[in-house]
Amino acid sequence: MTGNLSDAARVLMERRLAGLSAPIREARAPRPERPPLAPAQRRLWFIHQLTHGSLAYNVPTAYRLRGPLDTEALERAVHLVVRRHEVLRTCYPADEQGEPFQRVLDADADARGRTPVARRDLGSAPDPVAAALRLAGEEADHRFLLDTEGPLRVWLARLGPDDHVLGIVVHHIAFDRESLAILAGELSAAYRAESGAGTLELPPPEAQYADFAIWQSGLAGTAAYERELRFWRETLGRVAPVLELPADHERPKEPTYRAGEAAIAIDAETADRLRALSAERGASLFMTCLAAFQGLLSRYTGVTDLAVGCPVNGRMKVAYEGLIGFFANSLPIGVRLGDDPAFATMVDRAREALLAAHAHQNVPFDRIVRELSPLRDLSRNPLIQVWFDLDAGDTGTAADLLGLPGVSAEYFAEGRVRTRFDAEMHLGERADGTVTGRLLYAQDLFEAATADAFCEHYTNFLAAVAADPGLRLSRVPIFSARQQSTLLSDWSVGKG
Repeated sequence: MTGNLSDAARVLMERRLAGLSAPIREARAPRPERPPLAPAQRRLWFIHQLTHGSLAYNVPTAYRLRGPLDTEALERAVHLVVRRHEVLRTCYPADEQGEPFQRVLDADADARGRTPVARRDLGSAPDPVAAALRLAGEEADHRFLLDTEGPLRVWLARLGPDDHVLGIVVHHIAFDRESLAILAGELSAAYRAESGAGTLELPPPEAQYADFAIWQSGLAGTAAYERELRFWRETLGRVAPVLELPADHERPKEPTYRAGEAAIAIDAETADRLRALSAERGASLFMTCLAAFQGLLSRYTGVTDLAVGCPVNGRMKVAYEGLIGFFANSLPIGVRLGDDPAFATMVDRAREALLAAHAHQNVPFDRIVRELSPLRDLSRNPLIQVWFDLDAGDTGTAADLLGLPGVSAEYFAEGRVRTRFDAEMHLGERADGTVTGRLLYAQDLFEAATADAFCEHYTNFLAAVAADPGLRLSRVPIFSARQQSTLLSDWSVGKG
């Protein structure tokens, strides 16, 4: 049903299915001298204090740029974008009572408010590309001082004539996935103007991130907010507070957040059958693939009441749609599978749960956690330990590439791959009809072979239910013929 929709269009469609209104337009509220942090930012700020600047919330990316790059124009373009978005030059000190607030640094008068492009010439290195990869890793490990410095670092490495790598590292307190596309688009537009290849056509922002933080903070305590909070309390009251996947290693007290990657690929024929099933059930492909993910997790753990984390873009007002910032919210999507439902029924339940969650998204994840009061444990993410997302495009690659005149851009590296969850499934629909992606897994817990097997079980699950949506959860085959043969062989050897 959403095979050709962008991610934003999919979210808008789901809002409409849920009876939600489109983003609303309101006048900007007066700003206090010390604006509060948004609730999601407060959670990251306190984690930052507890962990002495954990690297888990650094968001790194880099682009390989080939062609005659005007490096001075690029630096001016970076400065222009930073001037447009206060959140990229905001620090978060604490007041006399220890409460954090937002302090916007002046992009022109305050050196801390400027974001210089750090230059590195790697052209003389034996392997410039390898040197750039090492640099990307080093930059990704920068520990931001959130109380005194802005949350953005930009670097530019010269590999050779007309060959550069542009790296960006942002702290999650000021950034989310949608922000990457906004940043890439505005940086491209600013570069075209600064290099003389066009005129700047970026309207001034209608609001800034601090305005969103003030608005969202003001929702708490209202009657509508309390109704939404009651929904989460009732919906998640029976969900297992911890979903413990079978692990290869004992969980450390202090996670390293290092992640491994396992590839996943769903062929076009299976994906088309899943799209047809989604349309038949009035669902999106996201919902159908989520239902399969929930089912596989239940089979792995034996837990029938569980929650999976899913993202939602919190830019609910027109003024916020083009802003960079931490607008994303985590929605714990609960499901009950104790009656061993048919997969078609599981899709219906995933659809209902996801739409209901979107309709009650004004309650930040941290407030949901406080309401349910699970046992707090710094070794694991509270309430949701697994994450699922499906996007209609190549998020993080082609969808967010820079468009610089005369220069070709391609995705280069993230630096260090990290995860705050035990496992994250990220899928994307491709132009050829396939669905591909990756499973990020905590290397503290799992070996690569375990993650590869999980991905294979997931594709087997999807292929089976695409062919027969009437299969009950307990009857869905997750082992391939090869895996079954290996298991039987190992069993026979062990028995002998």
